[in-house]
Amino acid sequence: MPKAATKPVLSVYDAMEDLREATIKSTSTPGVADAARRAIDRLNELYAEDRAAFTAEDVRFANVLRGMLGSRLAAHGPKVVHVRKLKRKGDKLDHCWRCKTPVDERFTDNCPTCSAKEYTWRVCPVCCACGCQRAGTVLI
Repeated sequence: MPKAATKPVLSVYDAMEDLREATIKSTSTPGVADAARRAIDRLNELYAEDRAAFTAEDVRFANVLRGMLGSRLAAHGPKVVHVRKLKRKGDKLDHCWRCKTPVDERFTDNCPTCSAKEYTWRVCPVCCACGCQRAGTVLI
């Protein structure tokens, strides 16, 4: 009787390395977006399975890479001037906490998961950051 195929377990290190490589390649080509999305999905799956496998440095590094990746991929698009939005009550920053994109008219989506009555988190259109990452409910 043949053995059932088992899904190989991807280590945190390997998944982080895939994201790092995609981030480096994104400097010169936008064609890495799909590979980067797969690496991000794998890291989030691993994080959901076992948060203890991630050190605080792993989480910080993943967020740095995700911010850089979003900024680099956005730089490949057409140059457009964006109109900045004013800070809302409760906003501590006038830019994305992860990729430093200034809050402008592109920030139209709010996160239903991490938003509360007191404060509504905007979702960054460049790196998809919101309060979920800060709260630790998802990795990146």
